[in-house]
Order: sequence, then structure tokens, then C-alpha cells
Amino acid sequence: MKRVCLLLTLAALLFCMPALADEAGVLTETELGSWLNNLLISTVDVAPLNAPIGEEALTQDGYAFIYDSATLYYNKPVLDAQSVLSAIAVTNESLAMPRGIHLGSPVEALLSAYGWQNPTLTGDDSFAPLYVLNRLPSGAYWALAQRSGNQLQSVQCAIHARAGADRYTDTGVLYTVLRDTVTAIRVYGLNTYTTRAEVENNLTAVGGSGVAVADTVPAVGVTLLSDAQPFNQTDLQLGSLHFLTLTEQDATATFGQPEGEAWAQDEGGQWLHTLAYTGASLVFGTDENKQNAYLESVSLNAAGMAGPRGLTVGMALQDAIKLFRCDGTGTTTDTAALLYGDGSTAPFGTLERTDDVATLRYAADATGAAGQTLLAVLHLTFSQDYLTEIMLYTY
Repeated sequence: MKRVCLLLTLAALLFCMPALADEAGVLTETELGSWLNNLLISTVDVAPLNAPIGEEALTQDGYAFIYDSATLYYNKPVLDAQSVLSAIAVTNESLAMPRGIHLGSPVEALLSAYGWQNPTLTGDDSFAPLYVLNRLPSGAYWALAQRSGNQLQSVQCAIHARAGADRYTDTGVLYTVLRDTVTAIRVYGLNTYTTRAEVENNLTAVGGSGVAVADTVPAVGVTLLSDAQPFNQTDLQLGSLHFLTLTEQDATATFGQPEGEAWAQDEGGQWLHTLAYTGASLVFGTDENKQNAYLESVSLNAAGMAGPRGLTVGMALQDAIKLFRCDGTGTTTDTAALLYGDGSTAPFGTLERTDDVATLRYAADATGAAGQTLLAVLHLTFSQDYLTEIMLYTY
């Protein structure tokens, strides 16, 4: 069964562009999410080696779905719109991994990837902190090496990304080391959350081991500058679903049965069919006979829902804005800033701010499924600099 639902329901992890590399180089939800995206796409329509899944596949992490390169653990023995991924165990050394650290990698490569702040592993006989980054309230990141004397046993990289009010991911990657070689890689906590107080406790515990807690929250009025690609037609993705080809049947397969629906007729006799789901609303245009439906707009507003290029509801403005081109002609406090282009003819990007509400708007030319020319618009609404709604539409 197609797992088109998964890339929309994995909370705050499905990000597609790396972030923070220019600030700290820590493992973030964007980098891990990009890898996770690729792995999930590679398993779409691929039957697990242990299909059909029975109760014998139930483990502490969930039901094990065994594939050639990794074992994926879900909360159910079937894959449908309610299936939730909880953990991943890598089983093939040929699987591409974040930072190039795969099964069989030498310990020197592992420490080079994550231990630049503490290359000598200063700490005690059991633990050595590698990095700590406090970006609360938007998130926090830390890495810790466990050892027995001089023998490294594991490296844990933790990700606490904001996913709602007093709600943070409790996710990360655990590398197991034996005889100076990476022998196991486990991605954990993909559907696990914690509180800000617990995140702060973790930062204190790791930071108290010898590595200073860094705080890289940008100052007010920071210049908007990013060399990322402008918004374009390739960004018309909602996880593994493509906006221009998404059908009403796809919507049902992804979100389940709608909680409500409505029909409205425009002046030209065409019909608009709105489907309302928890945290999502989709509007399809049809002809005068209510046939030949095509998606006109989609809005996502539930915490953790992911949109184009890894945008996620609950994401901080300072992180979201780095995912697209910024030419450096504005600052985060401007009431109106031109990010790129002229602000009226696609492609362009703009930022507008009114009190506590900020709006990012990106536009690009696109070609529809029938070859027609469309204008695609990505409209992002932020409240107190946190993303509250992702809207994507064409006309």
C-alpha cells in the first residue's frame, strides 16, 4: 500500500533542507528529516521482507517492517493513514546516512562529524559532551559520547524541536561503537514528545559536563540572507504527494474521511469542493457537472504538519525563512521586506509584518498537468514568529 500519508504525519521531523550548518553544525530536524524523507520514499510500494506483518513482529519499538536497508517500526501491523513511524534500525552499510556516517564507519569519522567542540573528549570516565546548542523556545540540540575508560561505546545526537505549546520532539540518532567501528545506528523517538522543562534539564545535564551551552538565537533586526533556491515548481510537494496531481481519492487516503465538506458555485458555473480534515483543508475545482476535480488550494494548520521543502507548522520564522532565497535587502523586524524578485512578477518572495503576525509569501510560475501556465503561491502565516498555517494554491 502506498504510504503517502507518512510524510504528512511524522510531526516536526520531515524537513527537507539542512539548517544551522553555518551557525553550529549540529544535527537538526532538517538534516535528519531530509534523510528520513528519502528513506520513506524508497519504501513506497515496496513490500517488507517479512510481509504479511503479524503479532510476531511486535517489539518494544512497535511492529517491525523489515526492508533491505533498514527495519522501520510502526504502531500498527498495517500501513494506512493512522500508521505512525516510531523508530528505525539501519541494517545495511550501503545505506546513505547523515554526515556519511554509516555502518562500518571508523570512530574517527564519527567524532569528526559530531565532536568538533570537544575533540579531546573532555569529560569523566563515562560521558563526554560533544556539543550543546540552546535555541529555545524554538528548539535545542545536544550530543553526548558514552565510554568506558578510553573505549568509546556510543554517540547520541538529540533533537528537541518545538512542535507546539510546551511540546518538543524527543528524537535523535544513537550510534553504537564496538572496537572503534560503528556497529549499529538507530533513529529513535520519531513520535515521542517532551516538555520544555525536560529539555532544559537535558541541556543543563549535558552542558554541566564541560561543554558550554551555545545560544545562537538571532538578534532583533537580523539581515534576511540565504543562498537557498527560490520557491519553484519542484516545491509543489506535500510529503510524497504532488500538488498538481493530488486527487480527492489521494486526500482521503492521506487524511482519512473528511470531517466536513461543502460545495460552492462560482460566477462561471464552476464548482468548488472543500474537504475539511483535522488540521487541514483542501479545495478542489470542478467543472459545471462536478467532474474532473483538480486541487486549487491546501491549508495545513496542525502542529507538526509538513509542507513544501520541509516547512512544518510550529517552525520558527528564523528557520523557515532560510529555506528559500533571501537577497539581504531586509531584516526580520521590517513591516515589509522584499526577499527576492520585484514583489509582483514571479518569481518573488516577500515578508510582511503587522504586530505579532508575520506573513511570508512566495510566488513562482508553474505548468499544470494539462500544460497550462499557472501561478503557484506559498503563503505562510506566523504568530509571534512561529508558523501557524501553511497555504499552497495555484491560479
